[in-house]
Amino acid sequence: MANPFGNIAGVLAVPDYKRLWLIGNTTGIARWLEFLGLSIFAFQITQSAPLVALIAIIRMLPYALLGFIVGSVADFMDRRLMLTLSAAFALVAALAMTAVTLFGMANYATVLAMAVVSGLVWTTDMPVRRRLLAESVEPRQLAAAVGFDNSTNHATRAFGPLLGGIVYQYIGIEGIFALTSLLYAVSLIISTRISAVASATSSEQRPSILALIVPPKELVMNPRFRIVLGVTVVYNLWCFPFITMVPVIAQRDFLLSPAAVGALTACDGIGGMFGALLFGLVGSQRTLFRFYYLGTLTVLLSTLALSFFLHLVPAVPLLLCMGVGAAFFSATQFALVYSMAAPPMRGRAAGFLSIFIGLSTLGHYMTGRLFEAFNTVDAARIIAGQGILALIILGLLWVRLQKS
Repeated sequence: MANPFGNIAGVLAVPDYKRLWLIGNTTGIARWLEFLGLSIFAFQITQSAPLVALIAIIRMLPYALLGFIVGSVADFMDRRLMLTLSAAFALVAALAMTAVTLFGMANYATVLAMAVVSGLVWTTDMPVRRRLLAESVEPRQLAAAVGFDNSTNHATRAFGPLLGGIVYQYIGIEGIFALTSLLYAVSLIISTRISAVASATSSEQRPSILALIVPPKELVMNPRFRIVLGVTVVYNLWCFPFITMVPVIAQRDFLLSPAAVGALTACDGIGGMFGALLFGLVGSQRTLFRFYYLGTLTVLLSTLALSFFLHLVPAVPLLLCMGVGAAFFSATQFALVYSMAAPPMRGRAAGFLSIFIGLSTLGHYMTGRLFEAFNTVDAARIIAGQGILALIILGLLWVRLQKS
């Protein structure tokens, strides 16, 4: 794979790429604003780690239930229209939440409702926005396009919580949703200006019901693809759920203010930004799976290390390391699927992957229960130990497959 950052000016000169990249930035910031705001608000009104974890479960549930269908539809429908409808749906929901919070009517039930909306919008990112982004550039520009988008996506994971913590502390939850409403409005306006042809419309290419609900046999029977799915399961059962508990750790173990909670949560995104840049400099087509695997392992080892050094000062570099690992994972995830699937089924491939991403609902449930039954130290060690064991097995299977 060529250096993804060697031709940034070239891809940014493509109007549709620039628009899709901006949509990724605005919705990314909005997504992490919502994540932090909902997590802090839920913990303040419930004082319950499992109920905070339930927000993440509800947020990821659409991935598990609808991810493949969304990906299948994206193979056949106008992806521009899907992107516009997604932004409009998010805007309406954010405006409604702004009104509810301004009038002091927000409660845990409204938090869960917004989590559902956020999850539904999120299911369209990989099969719709990222695919449109890849289709907007020439094949020789693909690595630069995907690499640059991934690095700035991680920057939103840093900036969103950092900004969200400040807004929450000085304005409140209503300020969070007023700002996300503005961001979704910008995304909606930009989405209406995308001009690239995004789908075929001939009658011969209309999908059958079977094509919409059954994964392509070529993917399911590919042993390398199955191992990629296995690593995805490990990340979403043990890595991502732990990262989403950082606001709980910050409040329960470190007794931080909302602004400080946002700053600590932003460490993951900051580390991710540098991790994405590092991958862009040294990654290649041949090393895609290596980065995918080592990124997951880095998150698990950082989780284990945090259990031995559960103090604010060492937590910062460990969370930065988690961000680096998360960036390696996310930078290669879409590239692996995109390269393994034939062009007509890339949406379904991404959708099939979404089912396994949706297993984080189970991961968040288990993590929430562990944080309720054990202190943070013991919970972190259990999570890291289970994940590392599963990852070792998958690594041995990959090595065996490479030798066969």
